[in-house]
Amino acid sequence: MKITITTLQGLESVLAQELKDLMLTNIKVGNRAVECEGSWAQVYKCNYLLRTAIRVLIPIREYTITDEHELYDAIYSIKWEPYIKKNDTIAITAVVFSDYFTNSRYVTYKAKDAIVDQIREKHGTRPNIDLKNPDTLVHLFIKGDKLIVSLDSSGQSLHLRNYKERFYKAPLNEVLAAGMIQLSGWDKKKTFLDPMCGSGTLVTEALMYASNLPAGYFIEEFGFERWQEFYPDIFKMVVDHAEKDIKEPEVEIHGSDLNDFAVRDAKKNVQRLPFREKVKLAQRDIFHLPSMSNCHIMMNPPYDSRIELDDIHDFYNSIGDCLKNFWQGSDAWVFTSRNDAMKSFGLRSTRKFTLDNGGTESKMYKFELYKGSKKSKHKTDSK
Repeated sequence: MKITITTLQGLESVLAQELKDLMLTNIKVGNRAVECEGSWAQVYKCNYLLRTAIRVLIPIREYTITDEHELYDAIYSIKWEPYIKKNDTIAITAVVFSDYFTNSRYVTYKAKDAIVDQIREKHGTRPNIDLKNPDTLVHLFIKGDKLIVSLDSSGQSLHLRNYKERFYKAPLNEVLAAGMIQLSGWDKKKTFLDPMCGSGTLVTEALMYASNLPAGYFIEEFGFERWQEFYPDIFKMVVDHAEKDIKEPEVEIHGSDLNDFAVRDAKKNVQRLPFREKVKLAQRDIFHLPSMSNCHIMMNPPYDSRIELDDIHDFYNSIGDCLKNFWQGSDAWVFTSRNDAMKSFGLRSTRKFTLDNGGTESKMYKFELYKGSKKSKHKTDSK
């Protein structure tokens, strides 16, 4: 069975590795998506286990179309009865990159008309539209004159992990946070620290990653559970097997923030997770944290957009000085869209990744924090 999994731009390679680990085959990396092949059990695994997946799609038909009439005819030509019962609710989503179709909402309307017309002509009744919680979610992807029609097995976006009770300003997307942690190469052995944790997305995703807690652990229902072709025994086997792998993390995970409301929200958000005692949260300024060595530091400092700063260049320079002076022997990853402010950071990055953060191109910088010069560090390492 062909499967297409969507993700955020910049996380395609991470998703591909996750799919290899789940033994999916014929893996092909695309733009914001990875194609592969697998069984029903693997479709369920993709939804329940993948940390960097947004949606798990099952393509059912491809067409060449150039206008609204060909779009309607293409959708109408699909036999929808195996997928949609007459009393089901449906919804349609569309992603469009085409000169032939410039309005994705109009595309969904035409597709809806075609599906409803076919079912009404056959049964004398039409399926209702439910945009929030449909029985069947149809996904359309149009690029140029190519149309791919898929069934969305996820239902809601998989970044909605369902553990967040509250969130402070500018929270990270859960999929983005999980991808950042995997890109950083955290070995789950070094103490994890987010000194600007906000409502705790990085901290919470780090705990889930370190304990092998499935990404979909708190999701109450996936889209495929409402399908006519659903195998509950297979899904139960997937869940049971995954939960046997859950284990207590080897390390502590630390988070802190200057804002006490943010820390309050972070504490609330980790309450549902097992091993939450491994998470240490405190209301503290990054510049007054007790220093530790051999840490894995990740942070998403303010961008001066939704959270205002007096002088972002001075602020970023102070962060760099703080890391250099008090966190020697650790690695630090800084995620920001303010590349201009990073020029004031005062440290030279050793790695860099470009990621999409809510439509804003952002970068993730790695800094190796060592005593003295880089040359002296390598001399010490070689002894």
